[in-house]
Amino acid sequence: MSSSSTSLARLGYPWAAPTTLACLVVFLLPMWALRQAQPGRWRDGAWEWTVTTGSRFWRWYARDGGWGATTLGWCILFATSSDVVCLAVHERRHVAQNLVLGPLFMPWYALLWLVFGYERHPLERDARAAAVEVR
Repeated sequence: MSSSSTSLARLGYPWAAPTTLACLVVFLLPMWALRQAQPGRWRDGAWEWTVTTGSRFWRWYARDGGWGATTLGWCILFATSSDVVCLAVHERRHVAQNLVLGPLFMPWYALLWLVFGYERHPLERDARAAAVEVR
């Protein structure tokens, strides 16, 4: 790990902790309690969660909504437990963005989404570019 990566991790995880904790308390832990999502392992700098296949949330999120994953601070909620490398790289780029922007990530993401939409969103374009590098 390079010194810049180590510095990002050392400073970034505490900086992104408020977003992560809020997402855990408001979303992930209640989804776990309702058996709609399952915590997984810590891998490559992120805590992976998976939507429970066949659950009501899975039907809305993955089957009908077409979502593959969502990054919440340094947690990633995957629609399936399948190891989809490009999607994982895309979401881990959002984790890195969270480590840099910390509690500003969510409002900044929302503002950019309003201005650019999803396809032209600068943070999404950055994450897509990271995923293309692994293909």
